[in-house]
Amino acid sequence: MAETRERYDDFDNLMLRHKTLIRRLCWWHSGGEDALCADLMQEVATALWHYRHTLRPNATAQQERLWVKYHCRSVFSHRRRRRTIETEPLDEQHDTAEPVDSHRETLEDLATCLTPHEHELLEMLLNGYSVAEIAERMHIKAASVSQLRQRIVIKMREAYEKQTKTK
Repeated sequence: MAETRERYDDFDNLMLRHKTLIRRLCWWHSGGEDALCADLMQEVATALWHYRHTLRPNATAQQERLWVKYHCRSVFSHRRRRRTIETEPLDEQHDTAEPVDSHRETLEDLATCLTPHEHELLEMLLNGYSVAEIAERMHIKAASVSQLRQRIVIKMREAYEKQTKTK
């Protein structure tokens, strides 16, 4: 019990020592938006708590500061990637009024290289399900859905390239 309390105290002291640095980095990254800054500070605190075991116990103040900066930037870049994935614009191909069904035959030809799991995910994507809905239906994490989607795109691109080379 005393060891657990000591870990909490160490983390609290770390946060107190670097709260100004964390606040400034979060404020700068949020563009001065108070609500977003508060969200970022919470994410950074969670990340620092999660990775606290990676900080050497006898680290100097400068090493500690660099460690905090590194994890802040890691949170920011992860958040930026997540935001660009969620708000990624549709291809021009999908902006047209032409339905996906017209391309379904081509997609089915290319989908022969997919596993049944990937094929199921592709069907849900084609039927307009969101990543969150797919994750819920397939009982997996949303991040896993995104990874599977990327794997599907890579496999189908390779199959398409093979198909065009043989023609």
